[in-house]
Amino acid sequence: MILNEIQLTNIGAYRGNNTFDLRTTSNANVILIGGENGAGKTTLLNAIKVGLFGSFGFGYKNDSADYFKRVSSILNNTAKKVGENNFRIKLHFTLVDGYEKTDYLLYRHWRFKNNSLKENYELVANGHHLSDQEREFFQSKLKEVMPPQLLDLCLFDGEEISRIVNEDLLSSYLKKLSKVVFNLDIFETLETDLETYSNQSVDLKKMESAERELYDLNIREKELKERIFISSDKVQLLKSQQETLNDEYKQFKNDFEKNGGLAKSVREEILKEINTLEHERKQNTESIRDFVASSLPFHLTFDLLDDVRKQISSEESLHFAEVLDTKLNNQQLKQILDSLGHPASESSINILKEGLLTSIRPEKDLPLVHGASFSESSLVENIYIKTDKSLRSVYIEKIAENNEKLQTLRVLREKLKINDTTNEFSDMIQSMEKIQGSIAAITEDMKAEETLLADLNSQLNQVNIGLEKVRHLLKDSEKTSSSFLESQKIIALSRRFREIQLQKKLQQVQFEASIMLKRILRKQNYVSSIIIDPKTYEVKLLDHDKEYLEKATLSAGEKQILLISIIWSIFKCSGRKVPFIFDTLLGRLDKTHKASVLKEFIPNSGRQAIILSTDTEIDETHYNILKEHIAKEYMLDFDVTKNATKIHSEYFPFKDREVKI
Repeated sequence: MILNEIQLTNIGAYRGNNTFDLRTTSNANVILIGGENGAGKTTLLNAIKVGLFGSFGFGYKNDSADYFKRVSSILNNTAKKVGENNFRIKLHFTLVDGYEKTDYLLYRHWRFKNNSLKENYELVANGHHLSDQEREFFQSKLKEVMPPQLLDLCLFDGEEISRIVNEDLLSSYLKKLSKVVFNLDIFETLETDLETYSNQSVDLKKMESAERELYDLNIREKELKERIFISSDKVQLLKSQQETLNDEYKQFKNDFEKNGGLAKSVREEILKEINTLEHERKQNTESIRDFVASSLPFHLTFDLLDDVRKQISSEESLHFAEVLDTKLNNQQLKQILDSLGHPASESSINILKEGLLTSIRPEKDLPLVHGASFSESSLVENIYIKTDKSLRSVYIEKIAENNEKLQTLRVLREKLKINDTTNEFSDMIQSMEKIQGSIAAITEDMKAEETLLADLNSQLNQVNIGLEKVRHLLKDSEKTSSSFLESQKIIALSRRFREIQLQKKLQQVQFEASIMLKRILRKQNYVSSIIIDPKTYEVKLLDHDKEYLEKATLSAGEKQILLISIIWSIFKCSGRKVPFIFDTLLGRLDKTHKASVLKEFIPNSGRQAIILSTDTEIDETHYNILKEHIAKEYMLDFDVTKNATKIHSEYFPFKDREVKI
């Protein structure tokens, strides 16, 4: 798509008819529009979007009340007050479909009728007025060729790019951009539709077990991939936060030492000793707590425990004697004695039996109290053995040791307090300690997230193995003719196609982005090449020795240049002919990088590059660098007295500002 002309009638700050000629040539691809903040640059962007797509451009599915409320907010207030009732956006643009070029004139205008806003929409293609049906077909086609989200991605918003860089959102942004620009979102939509169809048409009760397993595994695979991407993003974010905190800590530490931080080595030793003592006290406290919770009650009632043990033992003896008395009769004893060659009388046998029972019975008569089972008796005996009196002294020593360590800690902390509160570095020390605490917390979170990520990847591998087995099984059993299985095959094929296509495209993107980055970046050969992971979209950099280069070593401006180089290369490798819009892109770059972007990047940004700038962003020096590539230039001048923006057919008049003597 090429934008040829836009005319705004009573839109935003544009009062009356206001026209921008956006036509470019092969040698001059830049439309330069200057204006101070609030002059109407953002209004121009919104007008292009709502002009092309109407309610769809603002994210609404139809011409709802919210949409008209949004439109009403961008209409010129003065025109509304005087009842002019003429609000219009006229767009002249060119689309190439296949090898056929078509010039379109699009009119979208609004009028108030009975205090209600109404919209009319007209479209002319190569001089032919389109019917309602033809307009609907065009809108459907336009959403395929240039959907609103793609138009958003063509906008290089300086503030948005800074936010992506500062919040380390590069991976998620590249994922979104790649899907749209490479048309991979179409395949994702196809997969979602097929999954919805499968869910609606399939009867899980009637499915064969293998088919059901295939269905479940496909659902599980999709869930795991989504969770892996989210987890990978979180790991990268935590790593970035950790690197930032490490850099902050190093900076504080260097400043502290450079400016004569008092007794650095002594303070570190004290901190180390404090950490050691606190760790030892914590271990002692946990040990004492466990002892108090589990063993102390038995130590305090040891005599009672001993009585219980003896009582249970006596009860066992009594029970055994009773059993023996029942089981062992005089006849059995007589047979035993006769077999030993010691015949005995009945009275002797009675004496022998009574002697045996007496040796087993407890010495004193006692009541039956516990009636403990064998396992209960064993448990009491085990507790009695473990309740060693010598352990008491061990824990008494630990309590005394903890008290001593507490006193030592108080002394050490007092030393630190005196040192830290009586010198000018106390705030710096507090900041360093706070950063250390944050680093420790992030490290723990990162370990947990990496463990989760490894587990998710392992689960995904198992699911993939299961999918292969089920697919082979179904293929062998010749059950692939059902619509459910066909849809599952298409989903699998689509996913595989997306993976291969994305991998190929990203290889091209890496190559093109590396070339552009080298041309723009001030540090020659600092970055040799760019690598983009096709699964996580993580961007890695290699130096001239092919060693990995931490992105944290790049400045904010260099990271911004890295991002725009990758975005530019994605559009180039997609083959899409789209207008690029740069809104305050250069504000955060230094002069050298500004010059490089204007000299190398902008002229290579396709057929049409629309730059929205302030006079401080592109001053006279940078204007002269860009001048040979400028096809049209404008300046937006907001007149406070008339509350309207006037369009001048030239950029800011630098020469008029020179002091004349």
